[in-house]
Amino acid sequence: MGLLDRLPLEDLAPARVWSELDADTRRQAAESLYRGEASGEAGRSHADLAIAARLRFRAIAVRRLPVDRRIGYLVTQVRPDDSLASSLLLALHLDRRRPLLRSFLTQLGIPHEDGLIRDDHDLHPPETERLEAAASGAYRDHPEDEVDLYLASLLAMDGEAWGGLRCVLRGRASA
Repeated sequence: MGLLDRLPLEDLAPARVWSELDADTRRQAAESLYRGEASGEAGRSHADLAIAARLRFRAIAVRRLPVDRRIGYLVTQVRPDDSLASSLLLALHLDRRRPLLRSFLTQLGIPHEDGLIRDDHDLHPPETERLEAAASGAYRDHPEDEVDLYLASLLAMDGEAWGGLRCVLRGRASA
């Protein structure tokens, strides 16, 4: 059973996507958050606070831990809220899966800077047909599990803008 078979596409949230990830993908996301160039200090601070709360440590004690230990705790001990899960998913995709982001957004005709939608672009929900075509290209050119996660992440983080992905993902889940 794949990721899409386990996710409630009608009411999808980033924390739910995170909860269905395997340990290796979670580790990659946590490493991307702590070590990736695209990650901001706010995401790392949020992760540190979540670790501190879970372990009942002071935040300063967590910040003094080696990054590898913080990554380990984040992967195995923390159940992130939607905000932290969004930061983790975004870090994973921006750090390790940019070619997928670039190709998907380019196929949709959405202006972006190396896979990140430009701030000056007013994103209008793409039509389902365009999403299906762009998803088809992504599935053709990239690993299926990575595309599943990317599209589910988009839907979970902004269901209004990416609502058309429900149809695309529903079709994939039942296939």
